Amino acid sequence: MNRRIVQFLLVSASTVCVASAFADPTPLRDDIQVRHVVDLDRNTFRIAKDPRDNVLHVQVNKGTISRLVIPASDELVGETIAQGRPDAAGDLVWSFIRPDVDLPADVPIVAIREAHESGTTRATNPVDGIIYAISTSNGNIIAAPRTVAATREDYRIEAARGMYIGEDGTVYVTLDTDVVNAPRLVPVASSADHGFTDVQGFDIGPDGTFYIGAITRSGGRVNNIARGVLDPGTGERTWTVIARTEPIPPGTKNHPHPGIVLSPDGRWVFLNSGSRTDHGEVAPATGYPEGTREVPLSSTILRVPAEGEGIVIPADRDALRASGYLYADGFRNAFDMGFAPNGDMFACDNGPDSDLPDALMWVREGHHFGFPWRMGGIDNPQTFADYDPVVDNYILFTRSSARNDGLFHNDPGFPPPPMAFSDPVINLGPDADRLRDPVTGDAIDASDERLIVKTFTPHSSPLGIVFDEDFAMSSEFNGDGFVLRTGGDCCNLIGSFNDPDEDLLHLDMEKVGDNYEAHITRIVGGFQGPMDAEVIGNRIYVIERSGPRAMWEITLPRLLPTAVAETDGDALPQESALEQNYPNPFNAETAITYRVNVSGDVDLAVFDLAGQRIRTLFSGRRDAGAYAVRWNGRDDGGTAVASGVYLYRLKTPEFNEARRLTLLK
Repeated sequence: MNRRIVQFLLVSASTVCVASAFADPTPLRDDIQVRHVVDLDRNTFRIAKDPRDNVLHVQVNKGTISRLVIPASDELVGETIAQGRPDAAGDLVWSFIRPDVDLPADVPIVAIREAHESGTTRATNPVDGIIYAISTSNGNIIAAPRTVAATREDYRIEAARGMYIGEDGTVYVTLDTDVVNAPRLVPVASSADHGFTDVQGFDIGPDGTFYIGAITRSGGRVNNIARGVLDPGTGERTWTVIARTEPIPPGTKNHPHPGIVLSPDGRWVFLNSGSRTDHGEVAPATGYPEGTREVPLSSTILRVPAEGEGIVIPADRDALRASGYLYADGFRNAFDMGFAPNGDMFACDNGPDSDLPDALMWVREGHHFGFPWRMGGIDNPQTFADYDPVVDNYILFTRSSARNDGLFHNDPGFPPPPMAFSDPVINLGPDADRLRDPVTGDAIDASDERLIVKTFTPHSSPLGIVFDEDFAMSSEFNGDGFVLRTGGDCCNLIGSFNDPDEDLLHLDMEKVGDNYEAHITRIVGGFQGPMDAEVIGNRIYVIERSGPRAMWEITLPRLLPTAVAETDGDALPQESALEQNYPNPFNAETAITYRVNVSGDVDLAVFDLAGQRIRTLFSGRRDAGAYAVRWNGRDDGGTAVASGVYLYRLKTPEFNEARRLTLLK
């Protein structure tokens, strides 16, 4: 047939996403809300926000990076109907009707809207009695039995909801506005741009630069870090390989997962270089001595300058230590890392196939966190001279591949520990704190039994650690951390603790001595393979890799601003405090409130993330009381500072605290 298009509306089918009908994440308290945002492609591994505008991006394992687009209110498409009138030759001539703009008198709008509401996509043509239907596979309008009456390209409605045929044979197809107005993902980079097809790390710098962690294989596993710098003029990114490791030989239980995180000031990229064994068993490697287990580049967190180029991270132990790229050692698989608001770095570490805890580590330069000599704060039983797997309760209740492959056995050649170890964060409960009694084999709830576990129930597979960096959440969550557990998706054959995971945990952490202690509470359950998370204000965005694969928005209670009342002698503050600025992020100006409980010298100042003082807000003597100041985003010289994250600090003889604020222009 000859057809012509009078007017058209094009909606890209590749960006249409329909809400999932299967996943059911459920808040475990009344003041938390969960909302479906968008469905995801298979193997979506990472989510990150652009600090400049808080726009979310997701990354697929094969290398595609997509931007989440949420239409603004003035961009929403209203009721739209494609009208196909038959001409003298019987061909359909298509045009569009916008009922809110112009509704022709002869259009049977009531019947069309009824078909739309019911989702009817089949109709009988009163003129010839033939049944017409919209194909679910390609969108073509088919006249029974197989004749194509119109293609999707003809009527130009990519997301059709209903069809109606008038008395004169005119065909009407309605646009599904719920679908086309929904959030959608728009690809902005791919493997064709950066050159990698196995990508598992992703972060975005303060200036919008993309950073990825990727695997290549040439004589062994090679971890790569690449940088994609945006040219605002062309919209194109220039990609550069910052660093790559020398090859890491395969072992018995490889963890090729190059998770990355950027330091808050954007100067450094940290890379997880996972282990090549399950628990330090012998894993021979060509070119390494007999009895090799881990190698210098495995089970580490590496650090390289974000502005580097062509760096080769050496495999030789002495050269690696001399290079300065080895940041911390002793991790089995620190796939997820994140920075708390105070600048401390944390990493989630997966435990072995035996029932030793998964861990949350406070990562510090030069520290060793135990793997493979200690995991989850428990000494590896295979380091004991009298080890007998027949009576090892840590493996008797699992069906792991390491156990089935005979990797647990008496191992008298296990080398001695190389140095003192740093322990994982202590979990004070009430959740995610089950452990195996090594004597009885019982599964124990540590907080119920007043025991200590470091950190999570075994095989929880903790991922997606994030923090309330902007102190936007209510006092209960303010400045705290959150972590996902995906164990039921990956490790249900191993775990036997009857501990529900695939959830979101709240981490209420406190620094005690040279470690942290955390009260850990489940706040959302029912995900399917939760993989990664990001925080914007009081909302946490979670992506799933399994099941229907969706992005979810978790809204937590927000910190409400409070007025600063004048104080008198009868209402002096009981303690000094520095409140979160409001609004945050801010543009032109923000307010900072604080209290001092004794009279004395007070210094309130703003610093950049390198620690340089840029603006003194007050320095002098204050009487005890409550105060408020405003900052207009300018330094002491009156020059407007750049958009980004800054620290503001209140210091008195008895009090010293810093918080973060974000300036957006």
